[in-house]
Amino acid sequence: MSLYWLLPPLFGLGIFLLAHQILDVVADLAVGLAGLLRRRLEPAAVRRLKEFQQLSGIRSQDSAGGRRRATFLGMLQWRPFWIAAASVAAAVLWDPLYSPLAAGTIFVGGELYRSATRSKRTQRLNEDAGNLIVQFASRYPIARSVDKTLREACTTLPGGEVRSAVEGCLARLQMKQEMSQVTEPLERIGYPALTRFARLVTVVQDTNQDVFIKTLEVLKNEVEGRLSLHQQARQELTLVRGTTRSLQVVVVGAATISAVLPNWRIYFVQNAANWLLYFGMLAIVAVASLYVEAELRVLEI
Repeated sequence: MSLYWLLPPLFGLGIFLLAHQILDVVADLAVGLAGLLRRRLEPAAVRRLKEFQQLSGIRSQDSAGGRRRATFLGMLQWRPFWIAAASVAAAVLWDPLYSPLAAGTIFVGGELYRSATRSKRTQRLNEDAGNLIVQFASRYPIARSVDKTLREACTTLPGGEVRSAVEGCLARLQMKQEMSQVTEPLERIGYPALTRFARLVTVVQDTNQDVFIKTLEVLKNEVEGRLSLHQQARQELTLVRGTTRSLQVVVVGAATISAVLPNWRIYFVQNAANWLLYFGMLAIVAVASLYVEAELRVLEI
């Protein structure tokens, strides 16, 4: 009985390792099949685009390892995956106290992981989009060339979603595509500042250059102010999120102790009313955790 407290962490570790291996194998098979189909069905235009990317020195992130990792991380962003993991944990443990505790911990933990990933993406987009717009607005009045200015601004960006989109724009520029098609990779990200920037660049050829530069300057000032605001908000929200995480750990620890200690365990399993009290406390904590995390996400955006 005294070793029961080891079951939840050991079971969780086992589920994680097993799921990782299964997803790794599935990702390998999927990548191999997708590669075979892509080689067979790849249009000539796509092949020419890749040749332009290689000629211009644009980095390719389409390696098998990168695709496999992206597939695995994509699975972790899928809510049904965490629901299934929580259900499997509850079914394997099959205990009146351990099952709801493990299921709730896994599901809420998955939601918090998904929220943290989205938060990191938003923060990265804020920084990279701001950097791109500031660099472009600073260099364009001198270069007066979208191609040259974008290429110079791209060199200042770290690897990531925004840089990949800019590299796609440069490749389309080399193929002499229309500006509305050139800026599609930036608009596809779905970030408001990048969408406005892309639409502004789209009409550069039909706009008076002085007006275009002044509009760029307005967008640059707006982005810089937004970056400053996000920086202040992030510092405050980090403290709130840290406090929330500490309380969540305390609650999970208290629930685990209640499930392990014989006296408390007997109290919660002796009748349905006491078990419902235990289950209700876990449910309240889970709902409160998800609500607080959702509110923090709204404040971050």
